[in-house]
Amino acid sequence: MKTCLNRQYISRFLLWGMSALLMAPAVMPHAKAASMNHAGMEGMDDMDMGDMDMPAPKPKPQQSSNPAQHSGHTIAPNKSTKVGTSAYPPVTPSAQWPATPPPVPKVHYVQHIHPVMDHNTYFHALLEQFEGRYTPGNSLFRYSGQAWFGTDYNKFWVKSEGVLDGHRRFSDGDHEFFYDRAISTYFDVQAGIRLDVDSGPTRAWGAVGVQGLALYFFDVSATAYFNNTGVAGKLEGSYDFLITNRLILQPQAELNFYSHADPERGVSRGFSDIDAGLRLRYEFKRQIAPYIAVTYAGHYGSTASIARNNTRMAENGPEDLRFTFGIRSWF
Repeated sequence: MKTCLNRQYISRFLLWGMSALLMAPAVMPHAKAASMNHAGMEGMDDMDMGDMDMPAPKPKPQQSSNPAQHSGHTIAPNKSTKVGTSAYPPVTPSAQWPATPPPVPKVHYVQHIHPVMDHNTYFHALLEQFEGRYTPGNSLFRYSGQAWFGTDYNKFWVKSEGVLDGHRRFSDGDHEFFYDRAISTYFDVQAGIRLDVDSGPTRAWGAVGVQGLALYFFDVSATAYFNNTGVAGKLEGSYDFLITNRLILQPQAELNFYSHADPERGVSRGFSDIDAGLRLRYEFKRQIAPYIAVTYAGHYGSTASIARNNTRMAENGPEDLRFTFGIRSWF
C-alpha cells in the first residue's frame, strides 16, 4: 500500500513540474518587464546617461510638389543636366549682347516724378464767329477767332476779331499775340501785346490775362491792357447747352472797359461797349457747324453818338439787334 501511495505522489509531482515548465516561457517576459519597471529601476538614480547612445527618431517623409510623385510615380532625373547648371546653352557675346552690359545712366527727376508724354507740340485753330449780321438798310460781316501752337504747358497764342460794314470799312480790329503758360488743369496765364489795326488810327497795348474753363465748364477770359495813355479791360464768356449731342445753344458776351476816352476810335470812359449773341448751331461734323443767331452790339457813354455818326466806323446804333447766320469751325 505504501508503495502505491508513493508512486501516486511521485507521478502527480512530475505532472505538476512538467506543466510548470511548459508555462514558464509565457510568464517570464511579463515578469521581466515588471521587474524592470519597478525593482529593476532601483539603483539607476546614480547612473550617468551621457555616455549612452540613444537611437535618433526617424524624420518624417516630406511631401513633394511634383504631381507625379503624389500619384505614386517617380520621375527619374535627367542625367544630361548637372546640378547647378542651366539647361540652355550660354549666349555668345556679340554687338547686340555684349559680355559686359553698358552702364545705365542715372536720371534725376524733378521731385522724383517720372516724365510723361506731355511735351509734344500741337497746333489748334478755332474760328468762333464767321457770320453775317443783317438789318434793314445796313448789314455787317464779323469774324472772331484764335489759334495756338505749342505744348501742353507753353504756347504761342494769337487772337483776332473785326467788323466789316456795308461800305467796306474795317472797324473794331483787335489783334493780340500772347505767350501762354498753363498754371492749373483748367486755366492758363497769358502775356503779350494787343494791336488795334483797322480803318481807324492804330493803337498798341501791353496785355496780361487769364483764360480757361470756370466751374461747370464756362469758357471765360479776362485780360487787362495798358499803354502810355491809360488802361483797359476785356471780359469774355460763353457756355454750350447741349440740346442733343449735335444741336448746341451757345450764349456769348464780350464787354470792354477803358480808363480814358478815345473819340478817334469810338471809345468812351468806363463801360464802353458790349457785343453779345445767342447762337444755335448744328454740328454735321465736329469740325464744322453752321448756326443761326440773334446778336446785339451796344455802345455806351460818348461812344453811342460816335458809333451812329462817325463814318469811319461801322454804323452801329446804341442798341443794334440783328439777325445773324454763320459758320463755326476748328481744326
